[in-house]
Order: sequence, then structure tokens, then C-alpha cells
Amino acid sequence: MTTLMKLPAALFLLTAALHAAEPVTRTFYVSGVECGSCVYMVQQSVTETKGVSDATVIQLIDAYANVAFDPTALTEHQVAAAVSGATPLHGKPYLATLKLTVTDFPKHAAKIQAAFAAWKDEVWLDVLDRAQGALEIHFHDFKTAPAKPGPRGWSLSRLDATLKALGASYTLAKEG
Repeated sequence: MTTLMKLPAALFLLTAALHAAEPVTRTFYVSGVECGSCVYMVQQSVTETKGVSDATVIQLIDAYANVAFDPTALTEHQVAAAVSGATPLHGKPYLATLKLTVTDFPKHAAKIQAAFAAWKDEVWLDVLDRAQGALEIHFHDFKTAPAKPGPRGWSLSRLDATLKALGASYTLAKEG
């Protein structure tokens, strides 16, 4: 193959690399982590997930994982599935949640909770502090075959759209 024939393929790869989505970083709170080996198991499972560019799992009072991933390749639901897919070392699975604060939550609570009711097969919502708008999102296991490539399952983009329509916003909890 001549150099001129290789050029279109190289340009295609360069263009694809330039247009790749910027990774997003989310802090997932992880239950079930009891020791350093648990930290290793969760970190290994998450970092081996295609689309994850970086993951750091920390165990303090609460365990959490800061995960950078390509949102065009994965959803928050898939990252949570990677956490729960780690081999449990103490008999209970590792479970990932997202914590956030919604502005004016009491004003929009009924509509936000209705949205989560519609998503009940994928996620559920715990209201930690109604007045402050402190919420926790929990993920159900996937009910569909995992063979489909690309993003699938619940994503924060759904919540973004719901809150935008209400004129509300949120802040995700971050660690580290």
C-alpha cells in the first residue's frame, strides 16, 4: 500500500480523535467496601470497563470512586454496573450511588419524583434532606442483555433535561 493510500485512513483516525467527547468525571459512593482488597477489586472492575479513562477508588469513612469516562461510550448506569460487577470479597456486592443537591427541590419535588417514578426500572431516588435538596440516586441491575455496545441505561442527561424544563439545576457531590 502506498503512502497516499494510507493518508485517508490516518486523517480519519486523527479526525475521530479530535472529535472524541471530553471525559466527564463523576464521584460514585460505593457501599460494601471494607478493606484495601475491596478497593482493588472495585478499581480493577471499573478501570477495565471500555470507555473509562481513569478511576480512583478511596476508602475513608465512606468509600468512593472518582471515575472519568467518555459519555458517548458509557452512562453513569454502566459505571455503576462495573462497580457492582466487581467480585465481592465479604459476601455482599459493591453498590454505587450518586449524591447531588437540587436547587429549589421542595418547589419541584413532585415533578422530580414523578420523573424518577418513570425511571423506576433503572434507578430509584432517596431524598436525604428535602429542605436542602440533598438526594441520592441508586442504580438497579440492567434488565437487558449487556452485549449491546455504546451507552445504555440511565444517564444524568435525563435528569439534566428534566431539571432544565423546570428551570432548576443540581450540583453533584465530589470527593478528592
